Amino acid sequence: MKKQNPLTRVTWKVAFGTAVAIVLAGTTILTSCRKEARTQPEAAGIETLSKAQATAQFYQSGTHDGFFWSLWKSDGATGTVNYANGPGGNYSVNWNGFNGNFTCGKGYSVGSASYKIGYNLGTYSNSGGGTFGWYGWSRNPYYEYYVNETWGAVSPHTGTYLGTFESDGAGYNVWTRWVTGKNIDGGDGFRQIYSSRVTKVTTGQNRVITFANHYNKWSSLGYTLGQLNIPAIMVSETWGSNTNGNINCTIWMQ
Repeated sequence: MKKQNPLTRVTWKVAFGTAVAIVLAGTTILTSCRKEARTQPEAAGIETLSKAQATAQFYQSGTHDGFFWSLWKSDGATGTVNYANGPGGNYSVNWNGFNGNFTCGKGYSVGSASYKIGYNLGTYSNSGGGTFGWYGWSRNPYYEYYVNETWGAVSPHTGTYLGTFESDGAGYNVWTRWVTGKNIDGGDGFRQIYSSRVTKVTTGQNRVITFANHYNKWSSLGYTLGQLNIPAIMVSETWGSNTNGNINCTIWMQ
């Protein structure tokens, strides 16, 4: 999709129980494997928006209690998505009768190969596709990367299987594929690389993702990420028709 002029300002309506008009400015957004990467406006009124339980309309992002957060919904999606930022690294999302694709989560305004992320997945249900885990992009070259800790009713595993390795006491399968759609800057094509737990995580336990282990494993297989100066989040995602779900998660830096 054509990149938005960052000087262009538009107004969207966002539902907080009652409709509130907010002014938005351009930014590069995080998108997931089930949709085209694109550029859309970012909320200027961060504090007001981040404290609200908002119904997703296109893209919203900001900072809250020291964390970056974002919420994206695909064009033409229908149904209800309710996202809320809790204290610190906590967030929750629930959805009903949703048709389309959305991603949301909390993390950091730039990624890093050295991040060691602690998290507790308090609740998780997802009747559609999509994953939960550490997520972001790189530039030069363009990669969309995932560390999948669990997923919904549809398996995310596709592409070329590259083997299994161990990190933080768990086994992970590595997969990659080339995608011909738009990358995060609107250009043509990008590569996906992801590690998926052999066994899905259970809820209610403190866990760790040492991202360097995944970064180094991918590099050893010939897939080295590029520049990580793009936000990275503990993502909750779903896609499909008439999906329902409920997720509550807290993250922190180890």
